[in-house]
Amino acid sequence: MPHLLISGGSRGIGRACVELFAKQGYKVSSLSRTGKTADSVDGVSYFQCDVKDPKSVAATVNAAIGLNGAIDVLISNAGIARSGLAQDMGFDDYRDIMDTNFGGLFNLTSEVIPHMVRQGKGVILAVSSMWGQTGASCEALYSASKGAVDSYIKSLAKELGPSGIRVNAVSPGAIETDMMKGFGEDDRRAICDDTPEGRLGNPEEIAETLYFLQSDKASFITGQIIGVNGGYLI
Repeated sequence: MPHLLISGGSRGIGRACVELFAKQGYKVSSLSRTGKTADSVDGVSYFQCDVKDPKSVAATVNAAIGLNGAIDVLISNAGIARSGLAQDMGFDDYRDIMDTNFGGLFNLTSEVIPHMVRQGKGVILAVSSMWGQTGASCEALYSASKGAVDSYIKSLAKELGPSGIRVNAVSPGAIETDMMKGFGEDDRRAICDDTPEGRLGNPEEIAETLYFLQSDKASFITGQIIGVNGGYLI
C-alpha cells in the first residue's frame, strides 16, 4: 500500500484528504498540532507536529517512515491566515505566517526529498491559494507566503524531475473551511457573486484534485499550480 504523509490533516482540506486517501487503501500519516482527536479517522496514523519547527518535523517524518514505510506522497497542507491592514501587521505576524505556510513546506520537503531521491520516485503536493497568484487586500502576508509556495513548487519540479519526483500545487479559491468563518454573510455573498460558479467550494473538491495529481493519470503533470476556484481567477 502506498504511504501518504500530510500536514494539517485534522480539519478542512487536510481532513478531507485523510478520509479520501484512507478510503482508497493508502497508509496515511497525518500531522497536526493536536495529533489524534476523538473524531480521528480509523486506521490513520496521527502525529503531533509543529511544522514550523525543523526538529519536530524531522522526528515526525522518521517516526512515520518507521511505522508506515517509505513515503510515496507528501501533501504540505498546514496553513494559517491573518486578516488586517499590512501596516498593522507586526514582525511576529510575519514570522508566524511565513514560518507556517512556507516554512512548513520547506521543512517537510527538506526531510522527505532525500528519501524520495533514494527511491527514485515520489510525488510532492502543496495546498496554496489563489491569493498567492493574484494577491489579496488585507491579506498581504498570507498572499506573500502562498506566492513563495508557488515559486518553490515550480523550482522543485525542475530540480527533482530527473529523480522521478513530480511536484505540483493546488491553488484553491474560497473554500468552506475554518478560514471562512471570519467572513460575515455580506462578504461571503460578495465572494460568491464574484465566482462564476456562484458558490464556495468544499474541501472534498480540493482533496479529489490532489488525489488526481498524485495518481498515474497525472504522470506528465509537474511544476503546475492548479487553480480550483470556481472561475474566480480567469
